Amino acid sequence: MFWANVVIRAVYTPSDDGPRLRGFAKVTRDMTERKRLRELEAASQHMNEFLATLAHELRNPLAPVSNALSVMMLEPLVSPTLRQCRDMIDRQISHLTRLVDDLLDAGRITTGKVALRLEPVELSDIVVRAIEMIRPHVALRQQAVEVHVPPTGIMVNGDSTRLVQVVQGLLNNASKFSEHGGRISVEIDKVGSFARLRVSDDGCGIEATALESIFDLFVQADNRFERKESGLGIGLTLCRWLVEMHGGSIEAASDGLGHGAMFTVRLPLFAVQGAANDEGMRGNSTGHAELGTLAVLVVDDNCDSADSMAMLLRMKGHRVQVAYSGAQALDAAEHSDRIDVALIDIAMPGADGFAVLRQLKRIKALGDARFAAMTGFGQESDVARSLDQGFDLHLTKPVQLPLLDTLLEQAGERRAHP
Repeated sequence: MFWANVVIRAVYTPSDDGPRLRGFAKVTRDMTERKRLRELEAASQHMNEFLATLAHELRNPLAPVSNALSVMMLEPLVSPTLRQCRDMIDRQISHLTRLVDDLLDAGRITTGKVALRLEPVELSDIVVRAIEMIRPHVALRQQAVEVHVPPTGIMVNGDSTRLVQVVQGLLNNASKFSEHGGRISVEIDKVGSFARLRVSDDGCGIEATALESIFDLFVQADNRFERKESGLGIGLTLCRWLVEMHGGSIEAASDGLGHGAMFTVRLPLFAVQGAANDEGMRGNSTGHAELGTLAVLVVDDNCDSADSMAMLLRMKGHRVQVAYSGAQALDAAEHSDRIDVALIDIAMPGADGFAVLRQLKRIKALGDARFAAMTGFGQESDVARSLDQGFDLHLTKPVQLPLLDTLLEQAGERRAHP
């Protein structure tokens, strides 16, 4: 049985009494491979749509929880038990947010929507930044990280953000599969025209049969440590994709279960060449100025998300109005003297955030306001659409506080210097 495309034509020969049917000619084309490729393309498209939708739906409930946690961080907690619970929630929210980000990155990379911003990068700086990000997780497990770097720097041509993501992923993997009190080693050196980075641990190890498949999407090692702290099976896949996008390679090695593992990354050494232009991607860093009290409008049909964001902003000293629909937002704006910042959810029933934005911009009270889209959709196409529609900033739920503070700073500067 196979898929085929068949064309049949009748064959005639001339005769005294007209054309006479002599038989049929049939051409059969095997379409099995073509159909398989079409099904793979359709499945890939459905998977990307599913990942984007799943990430959005996960981010919506994460937003109010994250906002409420930020409020708790600002409150003085006397009880050690409450402080311990708050810190526990903080760690788990960070973990959930990272899983959602991994889902989105997987969708972006498979559709070719990740563009590297290449520049000369010192590999030891990448390691330092990655260790700093993984330090709370390692400290919780009482694990030690040893770093061995040469006295002279090793430069590669890379995207520093993505390379930090790679090293952080490998360190997280090493910590995850090692016991409490384990040791993790990071070593940097040169091999020919490549920089080599090795992350090794004394953890549970990897079976020889799993060394190749461990980098496949949604594949996880089948051992007790993995079952105890399961993930999505995306982290190592992202590491491989990002390393290969840099023109490098990654491989895993292990002497078997119980003997630890080593991951080796090779990246081309930096050569004098035209690196990708990164203009406009690095904003000038500015100090945190005294903002004063700002008037903020929060528009979100998710009541918990809106109320928790309003609570956080009020604790920062700002006046906040909350609207749970576009109509309420317009009514609040019409009766306001001035609004400095408007945070607007995109996916709302009735009028979406883009329609609300267009109407709010016609109201005098928001003439000098800064507008931010606030949504669970965070792919590059979503960000581009928000900016094209007139938003000043795109905030992906759960909103990162540094981005929110930057927006408030900009609004404060605009109010101080109209």
